[in-house]
Amino acid sequence: MNPQIPIEVDPETGIWSTDGLPMMYLPRHFMVNMQKGIEAALGIAQYRATVYASSELSALQWCRAEGQTHGLSPVDTFRHYLKRMSQRGHGQLEIAALDEVAGTADVVARNSAFALGYGPDAGRRVCYVFEGSLAGGMAYVLEASGRAGKPECREVACMAEGYSECRFEVR
Repeated sequence: MNPQIPIEVDPETGIWSTDGLPMMYLPRHFMVNMQKGIEAALGIAQYRATVYASSELSALQWCRAEGQTHGLSPVDTFRHYLKRMSQRGHGQLEIAALDEVAGTADVVARNSAFALGYGPDAGRRVCYVFEGSLAGGMAYVLEASGRAGKPECREVACMAEGYSECRFEVR
């Protein structure tokens, strides 16, 4: 994987973009500290539900735009999404298994920014922040392929609870 990500900065507005989409690039500790703070304020369950819904919609919107911009197949768009997430420092995300017809996937995240930020002694799954994104990416695969369905994703293993990698099931 080429770690380089195309970043363009508008000299008049200072807006950063990649592939024509406006972006904000933030330090990893900012995102981890924000998650910890929101968990403390709202509770894990409420934050998890909120981040799931917002990231699911965002992934669907991103995949629609990128699929059209690059003329990618639905599955290649999903792969491109994981590549971009990886390039932006979320972790090394890759598809371990994918069934386009069924709308299911198993995704692995190695070196997740969130698991690394919480550490191996957190004793719980902390990478649930990816769940909505992966569900939204798979929703795009179904939508762009002309199939109905609303995939759901769950984190089933996390480095922060002692596993060697984080694993997600999209069903």
